[in-house]
Amino acid sequence: MSLVFAAMDRRRVAVSVGFLAYGAVIGSWVPRLPAIKDHLGLSDGQVGLALVAGAVGSIIGAGGARFALNRGARKWVRIGTVVLCVALLGPAAAGEFVVLLATFIALGAAAGFLDVLENAQAADLERQAHRPMINGFHGFWSLGAMLGSVAAAAAAHAGVAPMIQFAFAAVLLGVASAPFLRNLPDTRGGIRNPVAGDAMRWRLGAAVGALAAIAFCGIVVEGGGGDWSAVYLRDIAHADPGLAATGYAGYALAMTLVRFGADRVTARTSPELVAALGGLLAAAGLAIAIASPVVAGAVVGFTVVGAGVAVVIPLAFSAGANLGRSATALSLVAASSYAGSIAGPFLIGNVADRLGLRAALAIPLIAALVIVALARSLRRVAAPVALDEAGSV
Repeated sequence: MSLVFAAMDRRRVAVSVGFLAYGAVIGSWVPRLPAIKDHLGLSDGQVGLALVAGAVGSIIGAGGARFALNRGARKWVRIGTVVLCVALLGPAAAGEFVVLLATFIALGAAAGFLDVLENAQAADLERQAHRPMINGFHGFWSLGAMLGSVAAAAAAHAGVAPMIQFAFAAVLLGVASAPFLRNLPDTRGGIRNPVAGDAMRWRLGAAVGALAAIAFCGIVVEGGGGDWSAVYLRDIAHADPGLAATGYAGYALAMTLVRFGADRVTARTSPELVAALGGLLAAAGLAIAIASPVVAGAVVGFTVVGAGVAVVIPLAFSAGANLGRSATALSLVAASSYAGSIAGPFLIGNVADRLGLRAALAIPLIAALVIVALARSLRRVAAPVALDEAGSV
């Protein structure tokens, strides 16, 4: 890890560590979802509702981040990282479904708060460097998710209770990240080039709408390929708990590797081409998992999904961070992604209860194809656009 950070300045290292810690928290609990499901005797529909509760919490957290960003992001990211680590303990401590919903709301609120702030910081550094960097920062999120998921898979295979695993991860991540986060940039709002006029306001509104749609579909695909992978492998492919967790690990590994290389590809081609290829790859991965419901086929399928969807959210968030004066556009794009977090689990969970999880994965497959159809809209929003106080979104 020290070699990875060696060539990076302190601010980039700090933002990268923030993304890594955030991803590690998410990776720590997702593969243990089957254990939590079994402990509380939940149906697929109830699992979907729990994920919806997490998305609702994310919307609440993102709303708070909008105001925190106007006061400087550094302090709030440091506080938010500690809160996220503590919130990780909640799902394992829940003794009944209603309590589980409350803990998912708290976990989602902490995650949504950090999501907006850390992406604003990443886009700020990207603008200063005058080159694509956003996928690299998201790569550290994915690296954290991968490490967390590997640890979760090992804990599940060894029969370690989720609470013990979560407590260890929370302490380790909170303590290890603290020294780095002191060097975070104190990002405030968005870019501030004043542009006025009805035509520009219409252009900005259309751009935000396009990005919001891409972010919505991207999160639906991420949910189908990530959140449901362990449940799919355990219930459909009949894998044991430890092996079931490898579906998310493969997904996270592929996402990590692609994100660390995607900025170079974006710089040499274009955001719209990279997004379109990502959507096609994600659709292919979901088709593989649906068509081959055995362990090998499902793991390969979810891994391909991770490789494809890896670029979608970073590109949408980066463009959103460059569209508004005070991060409102980024908040709207983020809110749309959280809406996808609500709609996706709700639809997938309910369709799974009625038609089976294989049929339900057609939902993220369709969302991946929508990303392909909308990818050309990134051409119109790749360049930073902003409005003045009166016309900002």
